[in-house]
Amino acid sequence: MKPAQHPISDLFGRLRGDMPPLTKPEMSQTISFARITLIVGLVFLHYVAYPNSMNSPFDGMDPAAFPLATFVNSFVLFFFFSVVPLLSMVSGWLYFTFDSDRAMPALRERIWKRVGSLYLPLVFWNTLYLMVAMLACVHLPNHGFLAQLNFQPAEAGFMQHVNAVFALTAHPIAFQFWFVRDLLVTVLLSPVLWLALRHAPYLGMAVLGVAWLFGHDLFVFFRTDVAFFFYLGGFLRMYRVPLHIGRGATIALLLLYVALVALRTLAPLAIDVQPHRPELLNLATRAMRPIGVLACWGLCLQLARTQVGAKIARYGGLSFFVFATHFPLIAAVKLALWPLLPVESDGWMIAHYVASVALTVAISLSVGMFIARFVPTVFAWMNGGRVLPVAARETWAGSVPRGA
Repeated sequence: MKPAQHPISDLFGRLRGDMPPLTKPEMSQTISFARITLIVGLVFLHYVAYPNSMNSPFDGMDPAAFPLATFVNSFVLFFFFSVVPLLSMVSGWLYFTFDSDRAMPALRERIWKRVGSLYLPLVFWNTLYLMVAMLACVHLPNHGFLAQLNFQPAEAGFMQHVNAVFALTAHPIAFQFWFVRDLLVTVLLSPVLWLALRHAPYLGMAVLGVAWLFGHDLFVFFRTDVAFFFYLGGFLRMYRVPLHIGRGATIALLLLYVALVALRTLAPLAIDVQPHRPELLNLATRAMRPIGVLACWGLCLQLARTQVGAKIARYGGLSFFVFATHFPLIAAVKLALWPLLPVESDGWMIAHYVASVALTVAISLSVGMFIARFVPTVFAWMNGGRVLPVAARETWAGSVPRGA
């Protein structure tokens, strides 16, 4: 790899201010912190709508019914729209670590490894969820849980069953795995991306960027979010662009992003988003994500270096497990807790929202740590080959009474 000066380098130079360069351990800790916290953000996003709401949080708040509760739900959803782009950038940054003189052997090795760490877990988890859905279809055919899925076993044809597990041409039953499927497709195309990064970096960035901005799937992706931001991460790595963002820049970016997210959430007050959102509004929603990526990355940089952040980062190895288990678990938890509300009001709906996410994350973390503690090889297989660090396993072991 060769260092080069680019406008993007100048941009990060202005953003980092007086922040010193990150050491390798600091970068590793920041990435671990980012992974686990961003996946928790994804759980909030996949709560989707309140059980009593006819309004999709993807449209924005509902001015007519429970405006405060729907504002909170929609605001958090739009805020965490930066999760997939940022995780994709981190993946691209980590992927393109090889020297140019051994690019092809390195790419072949990485592609083969990613098939095992991405696609095999995708097939495993979706097979498991398909079995759960089929059992629910037989024993609980009228339960609201089935309606939360994007797949109905009793009505699905052969190809729908295939896609439910393998995600070939449509989203799998655990729809969060669309990200893993698109990441794998991006990895399979990484030799092409590497050639573009090597010989025409801005042309490749423009092609993928325009496709992403206007929502074109380029015929092979579900969405081009992963490919575009993966490419950006590879660009940052290949051209050695420093990733430091100072505290002042982080605060400024975060305030700007919060303001943009709030405006997007309030859009139904000024724009009719029913029955179809205006394309210009969709375009604006996508356009604010790069700001969110910078703001969230800067926030992760600042928080990961604190004592609390360091402790949270120790559980970065659980991020894939939480990602894999949080849906449809969040759907089941949401429906189970809803009858406990004393009254359907804004306050209680927000409490239900937070409690559902908290319980889902707690269950996922507890199950993951239990399996990692007592059958680490099984956990690693379910976790895409990712082993939970010994320190995290010891923390779990310390919380379990001896002989339990």
